[in-house]
Amino acid sequence: MKNSPNVVFVFADEWRAQATGYAGDPNCETPVMDAFAAESLNLTHAVSGCSVCCPYRGSLLTGQYPLTHGIFINDVELDPECTSMARAFKAGGYDTSYIGKWHVYGSPEGKNKRRATAVPRSHQMGFDEWRGFECSHNHLNSGYFHNDDPELHSWGDYDAFAQTREAVRQLKARGEGDPPLLQILSWGPPHFPLNNAPEEYRKRYENRILKLRENVPENLRDQAQEHLRGYYAHIAALDHAIDLLLQGLKESGLEENTLLVITSDHGDMRSSQALQTKCFPFEESIRVPFLIRGPGISPGEMGIPIDGPDIMPSLLGLCGLEIPESVEGRDWSPELRGEQEADPEDAAFLNMSAEFTELQFNGMKAYRGLRDRRYTYVRNLDGPWLLYDNEQDPYQMNNLIDDPAHTALQERLEQKLQRMLDQRGDAFLPGEHYLEQAGLSHYAETRCAARQLWRDPWKEGGPIPIEGAPPYVIA
Repeated sequence: MKNSPNVVFVFADEWRAQATGYAGDPNCETPVMDAFAAESLNLTHAVSGCSVCCPYRGSLLTGQYPLTHGIFINDVELDPECTSMARAFKAGGYDTSYIGKWHVYGSPEGKNKRRATAVPRSHQMGFDEWRGFECSHNHLNSGYFHNDDPELHSWGDYDAFAQTREAVRQLKARGEGDPPLLQILSWGPPHFPLNNAPEEYRKRYENRILKLRENVPENLRDQAQEHLRGYYAHIAALDHAIDLLLQGLKESGLEENTLLVITSDHGDMRSSQALQTKCFPFEESIRVPFLIRGPGISPGEMGIPIDGPDIMPSLLGLCGLEIPESVEGRDWSPELRGEQEADPEDAAFLNMSAEFTELQFNGMKAYRGLRDRRYTYVRNLDGPWLLYDNEQDPYQMNNLIDDPAHTALQERLEQKLQRMLDQRGDAFLPGEHYLEQAGLSHYAETRCAARQLWRDPWKEGGPIPIEGAPPYVIA
């Protein structure tokens, strides 16, 4: 096992793919990440198919889709006996560590009461070393629990910095005869609130005029300027955290034999399409950065639509380890190693199985869809909903659904989506069916009042103002 690579998997919370310097965002101050991208394989079409916190984490840890692992809305408990990523790597001879936000202990009462409590050792999914917390976004004053210790410890700093220093400490403590390590580092930023980045980074963006995405409606551009200043301040701080990690990895002597991944659980709308956070099938919500560097990986770009359920099997494949039968995601390791050409017809499966929080706030329905290299196609229970040619229309301002000129394309994508549903045994029933079946109908997030009925801001009528909207409370 001594030649097996270490795996350091780092993911931020709510960092959209478009908000990176190397992707061309002029607002970003990310020189470290940009330099890392230049020496990494950039998965340019990485997707968060169920773009919200808890479902992604369930998929990351199990390699399964949300309706299988059971977390298809926030704050649902993941089965503590599941065949987790930690257990799969442990079976292959690895030590395992998790640091940071957890968010799969859940709150079965349906009102987020477990978010501040200790996660029992029995619910830490088999990680040898666990320093985490269920859910907190108080980035400047959050804490953590360690293994079975019920005492809350303070990070004592902006949490992403402190968590990264802990990751580096663990890496430097590795001895020559130690087994390889799987280490997962889960950062909370740039998730809102957007006013609690360290002061140094907030000041960089204070009063700065940002270049907004074209799909931010005119009536929301002042709001977007205000919110995005805080968002980019968090991202600039994370760039420093990446620097801490890269320097520590180099000093540990493990750099050459470590697969390092930097990604995010999902994106963030931030007023694009007149929407705010996540859960939506638009680019700002579903697309995530995904950089991987390490042995057997050549730098460059690759357009595979890797999704949350694919991460566990792909990492196991890269390490030559057995993939459990319970895994549903795809092993992309042959493509990542350059042993197999990626199929341009491959697509990620977009799925939001029940209406909750952001969908309900906007009067939207649960949906299924796909995102391939060029097109986004989505339908809800009313029928086809969205069709975008993302090459010709990168800001998704021209919905082609039911356009007679694109009838053949729509039919082809509908057939492709139906095959994906059939492969997954997904009957695409109303969201209430899945909530009742899983015993989740009492969750507060499934009973949110609509603040507006969303309409396409680029069609007749334009967006509805959101002044007086309730505060965003989802994680």
